[in-house]
Amino acid sequence: VTDQPSPAASPAPSGIPSSSGITPQPFPSSNKSNGNSNAVQTNPSQAPSTSTGPFQYETYQTFDWEFYLKETNSVAAPAECFKQHLVPPTNEFKMGMKLEALDPRNLTSTCIASVVGVLGPRLRLRLDGSDNKNDFWRLVDSNEIHPIGHCEKSGGMLQPPLGFRMNASMWPMFLLKTLNGAEMAPAKVFKREPKTPKNNTFEVGQKLEAIDKKNPQLICTATIGAVKDDMIHITFDGWRGAFDYWCRYDSRDIFPAGWCFKSGHPLQPPRQK
Repeated sequence: VTDQPSPAASPAPSGIPSSSGITPQPFPSSNKSNGNSNAVQTNPSQAPSTSTGPFQYETYQTFDWEFYLKETNSVAAPAECFKQHLVPPTNEFKMGMKLEALDPRNLTSTCIASVVGVLGPRLRLRLDGSDNKNDFWRLVDSNEIHPIGHCEKSGGMLQPPLGFRMNASMWPMFLLKTLNGAEMAPAKVFKREPKTPKNNTFEVGQKLEAIDKKNPQLICTATIGAVKDDMIHITFDGWRGAFDYWCRYDSRDIFPAGWCFKSGHPLQPPRQK
C-alpha cells in the first residue's frame, strides 16, 4: 500500500518492561518531520544510550511495555529467541569514519563506506562513490562491516559500489583519494557478532521490536503473525498489514521488547486506531 502513512507518522517513544528493574527514562524520538539532523540532546543525564556521538533527535517520550502487554493480554518474545546480545553493544563510531561494508545491493562486493549517522548501537552508512539515495543501516556488531584492510587480508579486493558515479577505470585512483588522510574506524569499535539461536522458538502472538523495512531508520512495536520453518512473519501493531514482512528467525532486524530503551534508540509506538 503506497498511499498509507508509515509508522514514522507516529510519535516515537521507547521503553522497557518495568519488571526489569529499570526505571523508564525519556530519550529522543524520531518523528519523520524532524529534519534537523544536528539537534543535540538537551539533558544527556536523563537518557541511557549506547551511542557516544551527539543525538540526532530532540523530543522525549517513553513507552511502557509492561502496561502495553497487560492491555493487549500478550507476552513478549523471550530474549533467547533473538540473535542479539542481551546487553546492547556500545556505539563508539564517529561521524565520517571509514570502514569496509558489504554492498547491500550486491553482497558479493566489499566496498568503502562512511558513517553518516549514529543512533543507539546502529550506524547509517553510505558507500563512497555512490549517491545519498542508497544509505543503509547496520548494527555495530554486524558481521557485514569490518575495519579497512580486512578485505585485503582475506584475499579479496575492494570493489566500486553498484551505481559507481564515475568510469570504472577511475576506481583505483578514487580509492586512493578517498582513503588518503581519512579517519579509519579502529578495530576496537567493531563489536563481536552475537551467537545464532539453534532453533526458531518464536510463537504466534508474541510481541517484539522490529525495523520497518520501508523506513529502516525506524524500530517499531510489532507482533509475530505467523511462524513457518525458519521464517517468521512480522506485523506492525496498528498498521493493518501495510508494512508486514517475512524474515528469518535469526534476522538482525528484530529485537526483544525493551531493546530500544536499553540501547537509547527511539521506538515507534503502536499506531492509534
